[in-house]
Amino acid sequence: MKAFNIGLVVAAVVGGVVACTGDDGKDGAVGPPCATGGPGDAGPKGDPGAKGDPGPKGDPGPKGDPGEQGEKGEPGEPGVGVDGGLPPTVLTSTCLQPCHAFAGVVEQWKTSRHYATYIANLGGEEVDTWTGAKSCGNCHAIDGVEQRVAGNVTYKGTTGPLAVDHGQIGYKDSTSSKYAEVVYNGQATVALVGCATCHDTSPEHDPHITNELYTKGSFPLRVPVGNSDTAIIEKSAAAGNYDGTSVAYRAGNACIWCHKSRKDVSNYITAPTTSVTSTTWGPHEGPHSDIFTGKGGYQYTGKTYGNATHSGFQTGCIQCHMPAIADNMNVPNHSFYAQRSTCNGCHGSTVPGFDINGGQTKVKDTLQRLRVALNTLGLLTQDGTNVLSPEQLADNNWVIDEARPQTVGVDADKAGALYNYFIVARGSAFGVHNPRYVGQILYDSIQATGGSLTGVVRPP
Repeated sequence: MKAFNIGLVVAAVVGGVVACTGDDGKDGAVGPPCATGGPGDAGPKGDPGAKGDPGPKGDPGPKGDPGEQGEKGEPGEPGVGVDGGLPPTVLTSTCLQPCHAFAGVVEQWKTSRHYATYIANLGGEEVDTWTGAKSCGNCHAIDGVEQRVAGNVTYKGTTGPLAVDHGQIGYKDSTSSKYAEVVYNGQATVALVGCATCHDTSPEHDPHITNELYTKGSFPLRVPVGNSDTAIIEKSAAAGNYDGTSVAYRAGNACIWCHKSRKDVSNYITAPTTSVTSTTWGPHEGPHSDIFTGKGGYQYTGKTYGNATHSGFQTGCIQCHMPAIADNMNVPNHSFYAQRSTCNGCHGSTVPGFDINGGQTKVKDTLQRLRVALNTLGLLTQDGTNVLSPEQLADNNWVIDEARPQTVGVDADKAGALYNYFIVARGSAFGVHNPRYVGQILYDSIQATGGSLTGVVRPP
């Protein structure tokens, strides 16, 4: 039946006529599954998505080893300062030391007498005297020491001093056969003792040019200051010699070049009599070296002279007047005032000033006795003509006294007493520089002038 029905259906379909209908046939069996096809071709690349947020920063890696130092480059051109001032390399506190800090060398110097003298002479007439036959500029001019070190001075005769490069000023004028002093040969127009006076400011040493930080020795002194170097005070070994006296105080030599009498007492005071014809007769102001060294006073025949401990200080004046300041790179104090703290190691600190063991008091008393004796001999004045009045004699202002000109020669030992009076009065400190030597020359001077020695003992 099944076969028949299928045939009829086929015939009907083919012929377009269905003659009869039969039962629907059963569904055929399910065929085998189709095989899976192979992968198709890759489609086109899609557009990139939006950039995501960055992740957190990772931990830093270990520090690498430093590389080898490169060769030093050529120095650059000097920088331009701020508003024309210091270059940028010196605008930090470390670069300001030791000179330009608030309590540095420059500010210390501004408290000194060197600075006060400079201010006092601004606009003055003093410099007008330097360009003639004068020696003042050798110490008062800013380049005075520089000119002397270089030997750039003028002599009044054909024979100059033996050691002008060690500070000697006095010599024998070969034309007049008399004592003379070298003449300043620079061009300074104001009295100024400042940094450039004492320190070498040549380009290789001037920190303002090198722009290098200060180190010890990088701003050297102009004068010879080695362990065996000497400075000269004018006193010669004997009359007729003009060799001066050599002293050695290392850095203290720089002070000696100017702080001395400027007179060769061996040739200045002649026997049997000496002419005192001017109020300027005698040692120049500030003859500290002649006293400190114990070599520059008038010494009497048959007497012996010694020194106190101070004269043995290796750096001389510097030891007490320029102690190192720890807070300023241990650079010496440039106010130049003696510091009482430097005495404490030997003398203790119970006495606030310098009148230790009453030494200054004794010297003032002895100096006054000599003053009275000299005034009685008519050798002192303050007005250029008259001896000291009772009021002047009692004013204790010994430093302003001057020599009273004489019409006849003065006995050499009495002239020596006048010289010693001035060298102590003008050397200030009233014996502190060399108490033993001061006591000896004052005692002998009073004895030579007939003054009172009651209660006075000559130091041994």
